[in-house]
Amino acid sequence: MTIMVHASGIRGYLEVMQDLNFDPEPLLAQHNITLDQLKQDDAWLSQRSVINLFEQTAAIAQCPDLGLRVSRHQDISVLGVLGIILQSASSIRGVIEYTSDFMFLHGPGLVMSLNQPSPLFEDAAEVIFEIQINGYAPQRQTIDNCLGTTHRILKWLAAENYELKAVSLPHKPIAAISEYQRFFGAPILVNQERAALHLHRRTLESQPHSSNPALREIAQDYITRHFRNPAEMVSSSVRKALRIHLATPRADKIRIAAMLGLHPRTLQRKLASEGTSFDEIKDEIRKELALQYLWETKIPMSQLANILGFSEQSALSRATKRWFGRSPKEVRNAKGQLSI
Repeated sequence: MTIMVHASGIRGYLEVMQDLNFDPEPLLAQHNITLDQLKQDDAWLSQRSVINLFEQTAAIAQCPDLGLRVSRHQDISVLGVLGIILQSASSIRGVIEYTSDFMFLHGPGLVMSLNQPSPLFEDAAEVIFEIQINGYAPQRQTIDNCLGTTHRILKWLAAENYELKAVSLPHKPIAAISEYQRFFGAPILVNQERAALHLHRRTLESQPHSSNPALREIAQDYITRHFRNPAEMVSSSVRKALRIHLATPRADKIRIAAMLGLHPRTLQRKLASEGTSFDEIKDEIRKELALQYLWETKIPMSQLANILGFSEQSALSRATKRWFGRSPKEVRNAKGQLSI
């Protein structure tokens, strides 16, 4: 199944290309994207095509901060009806929770979740981003764009109450760290377990400057009657929980079931009805992240083993042998050569 995303998500791409005096049409054609589609916010594009377009454009146009540059042209209006829903929230926490619940309206492969407290700051929460896609695709620019746009939207909604303590990147940026620091106005932490904004808890509890109680009632009624996430299965919830807790002792079936308010046997039964299992989901996440970190970072194997929740480095080696028929080092050296 092809995962799609609204064209509004790359609003500003053409403007950045114009600023660079770069003709994007050959690349757009290569990725089956037309100029007309880019000019229609509600057009649906292949998420993989968008991800690959960003990466290739950044390389060929020599624009390592492409994702951030595009996000400068984006605001809450790129989210369409979801943006209206967000403005009905009574707190920034509500904004994030609404986004988590209804991001599928913008793109079913985009996932946001809230983890509190942040594992890095006791007085903050972690707003996590994940891009779900079948198979490997380099995501540096798309992750930068998602984080940059979310930062701009939350900063606009929270106004003077916005306190960003740090930004986590699951890769080493191609652009200078100073570019990211200027954009976000906060410390940048690279090669982290996941993409995230770390917001002070005061920001979470603050009221958005545009909050409208009347709009809130209308939005909640509209949501109840018209929208339901078709992808919000138990397996999706398990994936979210595992993604947050993969490197901790909490990433086992009993604890994840407790987080979801289910008995472990009930969880197992529901996952089976969806054609999967707890162990399969956990293995899929580990495989996806292994490729991401081996191909997009230079982190030591011991650190990677810890991120993936393996008790020892030898377990990581056995896993990559099973997944790819190669050792972790061989997988790293085979970037672009492996058929995934």
